[in-house]
Amino acid sequence: RAMPLVYLDSTILAAGLGRSEDLRARVTTAIKGVLANQSSNGAFGLWRPDSGDLWLDAYVTDFLTRAREAGYDVPNEAFTLALDNLRNNLSYLPDNPDFAPVAYAYYVLARNGRAAIGDLRYYSDNELSKFPALARGQIGAALALYGDRVRAERVFRSAIDASLAAIGPRSSFSDYGSALRDDAAILTLGLETKVDGLDLSDLVRRVNAGRQSQPYTSTQEDAWS
Repeated sequence: RAMPLVYLDSTILAAGLGRSEDLRARVTTAIKGVLANQSSNGAFGLWRPDSGDLWLDAYVTDFLTRAREAGYDVPNEAFTLALDNLRNNLSYLPDNPDFAPVAYAYYVLARNGRAAIGDLRYYSDNELSKFPALARGQIGAALALYGDRVRAERVFRSAIDASLAAIGPRSSFSDYGSALRDDAAILTLGLETKVDGLDLSDLVRRVNAGRQSQPYTSTQEDAWS
């Protein structure tokens, strides 16, 4: 729930809608809360220190990264442990891993300048068809962060095409997602990285339609929207 609040603070101030102290307090409390669930190896649990869920580790570390970028205090030791945990997981992948959390981990590491560019290029050139739509968007964003704009544009186009081609609900929710969450997250990544040559208008319409047609939305769908 705290992920979008990192950005809502500056939005409220820019619009002159009120004070930001409450928002900052909520984000600070959320940071302390997720760090209380961090294990000694840097991984995270949902309700207590735990490990074994790479997607959850990537999401929490993404939140901590964005909070740090926005000026929030994130303890260096805990943050470094979180990044080290992602790198350690990627160093011991099985032959056919679940590419959804793998791509997310690479993206978060790239946002912190700690991803292996050679791995990103290998996946984009040789394994991209194995990645679901959002995972392709995360690999594309990671490439863009490292300045490989040509590959980033190609991979992002693939992500958008795969997302728009999907019809009906997703069959797997191992990464806490849905079609609407994935569409919104790809759109967010595309707008953040500003990759040239991307037409995001169809994705915008699809996200808007998805939110209007669903009577209930998940925390993930709301956060990325």
